[in-house]
Amino acid sequence: MSLKENIEAVKKELSAEEQFLESIVKAEGFWKKYKKLLIVLAVLVVVAALSLALYNSMKEKSLITSNEAYTTLTKNPTDKEALATLKSKNPKLYQLFLFSNEMKNADVAKLEAISSQISDPILKDLLSYQKASLSGKGMAEYSLKQGAILKEFASLQEVYTLFKEGKSKEAKALLAQIPESSQLQQIAQSFKHYLK
Repeated sequence: MSLKENIEAVKKELSAEEQFLESIVKAEGFWKKYKKLLIVLAVLVVVAALSLALYNSMKEKSLITSNEAYTTLTKNPTDKEALATLKSKNPKLYQLFLFSNEMKNADVAKLEAISSQISDPILKDLLSYQKASLSGKGMAEYSLKQGAILKEFASLQEVYTLFKEGKSKEAKALLAQIPESSQLQQIAQSFKHYLK
């Protein structure tokens, strides 16, 4: 290697070291300028991470407690302590338990009694359908209700009741209200064959 090449190599090496030192000086200046902001930001990140971990831990513990209470209630539905725990820890599961437990009994009065405790719109709708079905009254009103989940099924049930009473004309009018796109259309067509 010639002297000129050695000098060029040394210049390049010094230039690289100079750039490195320059970046260190810039970083030090940046640190001095934004030191407080960076520390606050780091503290916020740590606090947020700890808060999230604590929240998830509490949520999981609550879920485990409510599941244990539900398991206890499936074995012994009269356990007041488990019922209170389920109500406080997981209100939606509590409502579902009340609904399913009273559905087993098939008692309109008991279904009416729990209707004030149920706020979930789907369970409320299923509860009103079940009350109408068990009581034998109100099925027509339910089938006319806007947004009813089992609207078409309630219509078919009402058609059957009208069929048994010999009211073919009313039954046909009700069958005509079931849309062609309904999954129950085939059953509706079968009903039409039996109506005079």
